[in-house]
Amino acid sequence: MRKHEQDGAVPERAGLWQQAAAFQMLFLGGLILCLSCVVSACPLAATASGQESPSRAHEADVSRLLTTAQEALGRNDFATAAEVLKQVVQAQPTLTSAWFNLAYAYTGLHKDEEAIASYQKALELDPNLFEARLNLGILLMQLKNPQAALPHLEKAVALKPDHQRAQLYYGRALALTGQTERAEKQYEIVLRIDPKLASAHYDLGQLYLQQKRYPEALGAFQKAAEFDPALAQAQLGMALAMEGLKDEVNAVAHFEQYLTAHPDDLETRFHLARLYLEQGNNAQAYDGLQAVYRQKPETPGLAAALGDVCASLKKFSESENFYRQALRTAPTDPELHRALGQTLLAEEKFAEAEAEFRAALARNPGSREAAQGLATSVYLQKRYPEAIPLLEAQARASNPPAILIFALATSYDNLHILKKALENYERFLQLSKGQSPDHEWQATQRAKLLRHQLQK
Repeated sequence: MRKHEQDGAVPERAGLWQQAAAFQMLFLGGLILCLSCVVSACPLAATASGQESPSRAHEADVSRLLTTAQEALGRNDFATAAEVLKQVVQAQPTLTSAWFNLAYAYTGLHKDEEAIASYQKALELDPNLFEARLNLGILLMQLKNPQAALPHLEKAVALKPDHQRAQLYYGRALALTGQTERAEKQYEIVLRIDPKLASAHYDLGQLYLQQKRYPEALGAFQKAAEFDPALAQAQLGMALAMEGLKDEVNAVAHFEQYLTAHPDDLETRFHLARLYLEQGNNAQAYDGLQAVYRQKPETPGLAAALGDVCASLKKFSESENFYRQALRTAPTDPELHRALGQTLLAEEKFAEAEAEFRAALARNPGSREAAQGLATSVYLQKRYPEAIPLLEAQARASNPPAILIFALATSYDNLHILKKALENYERFLQLSKGQSPDHEWQATQRAKLLRHQLQK
């Protein structure tokens, strides 16, 4: 990814697909609960029948407290409701509706452990209380504990098979516990209840994306976007599915649309900038990477990517600074040393470039790019006797760059080894064929002169 040459060739970007795959996994793990608000079932109204009837001695007080609590819940005054309901359950510990409403109030106060305990108490009193099963399952999902949520959601859908939200969250719990086949069937059940439920199409798309079933994932995300145009995450899903289908060009537009709605998603912005860089849209890549850098400069891989794009834009001073920053966190990375060497060559800092190429080769002796860079840096310091064996080794490799053969020819020429100089000038002219007009003119003139000298 950090390969750039002096002649302005497009940077090589090997390894980006692996980064994209890793990015997909982050997307799958992080957004599966973000599609719809976690809406609890409404508070249960207190009843005065069966086991829930308070003793007659306390009936008036408990009734008054329940009314106060119900009014507080109605205006979302969860603190007041919780305090009042604690008094109710102390006075009447078998009042199921009071425990449920207390759990509901604790949920509103983000007192999750207390909410869980209160829902569990309500379920001890009434195991078939659908609202408690659903709310507890959703809360446990929200707390990233799908394994604990699963039995409650399974019971909820058994109690109310046509309840859309219960079926949807049960599918999500199955997906998050790795039961993909059951989850897929569950989402199909949800879509039979409501074929236009965007969140179900979206969740199904995520399931397909996780399984690398990219055409099906794309179709599911497209339906999610069709039924809910405001669902920006569907655009992100489409983009990732298109990347899986190797359609990076069209993926870009969906990444951009998603970021319009979520401009602070730095991870996705970084990913899109890398994609711009891969496609040669260097100016856009630079803008995107700078936006991430301004907010989170320590992002892993960011400094190296900025080094890449600055080199592509011939902003070599910036490129050098970013590569050096990247090397402070990854001092043994041979590709960073090699890339910095290329930038230093462009800045005509030949001795420093040589040091970086040697560092790269010490860690990766098989790097052809680093070996070529080392040969070039020694040659540009006019150390021709040292440069020749380095250049010869590269000239023997398959498809050597024409400009490297020119350097070999001029090295021999400067050392007055005329026959070798002529051979390499002629080889350079055969390889270059219009790629380097100035060097070709020079090689042509030197070859004519050398032939004349050798014929004497």
